[in-house]
Amino acid sequence: MPDPLFAVHKDTVSDWPASDAKRAGIGGSLHRLRHTFCAHMVIAGVPLRRVQILAGHADYATTEKYHAHLTPEGDDGAVAKLKY
Repeated sequence: MPDPLFAVHKDTVSDWPASDAKRAGIGGSLHRLRHTFCAHMVIAGVPLRRVQILAGHADYATTEKYHAHLTPEGDDGAVAKLKY
């Protein structure tokens, strides 16, 4: 962030959601929240390339590995769209 109000180490930021989730008794982490965000975008039909950019994955293969199975067009209906 440019011109932050206060300096925070990246590990501290990751710890905040985990400690809050633990206190709430629900488990979780910032990484899980990020994964859930990506999964919901893919399920909603957002193209994997856009999810890759929003997630900050350097490699498209990472996005594809963890989220491609959730794409709406990834089912048998995709083959049914073929015109023969």
